[in-house]
Amino acid sequence: MPIPFGEKSRLEGRLRATHTTLLSPFDPLVWDRERASALWGFDYRIECYTPAEKRTYGYFVLPILHRGALVGRLDAKAHRTQGVFEIKALFTERDATLNDAALQAVAGAIRRCADWHGTPEVRVRRTEPADLLPRLRACLESPASLIRAGRS
Repeated sequence: MPIPFGEKSRLEGRLRATHTTLLSPFDPLVWDRERASALWGFDYRIECYTPAEKRTYGYFVLPILHRGALVGRLDAKAHRTQGVFEIKALFTERDATLNDAALQAVAGAIRRCADWHGTPEVRVRRTEPADLLPRLRACLESPASLIRAGRS
């Protein structure tokens, strides 16, 4: 039986995940809820059809992929006419710890998404855990997040 593309390199430890991005709820990585749960322990569903008072994470939540791991999710809204990308809430997964480098990479992914939407100002309302909020805001304001987003 042939080995799937990339699998031999992965098994030999030569293939490493290096990117951080925000995923669409329709990304093949997460749209199959059972698979996402089995492979990554990531319980995910789109809550836009759930009444607001019954939502766990938010209206249209984007999973956060960091170096091959689903480390969190964020509820965001692009206010294009005001040029604001609002992060209503960012949640980390139970077993995910975002060190400074990981948080800087997440900030870069947020900036890229905000830029794509034409919303250069990013506002973060809340994070869980709460102590992540000042660190994330600082990362978003730092020159490193602008460089990671392709701005300099």
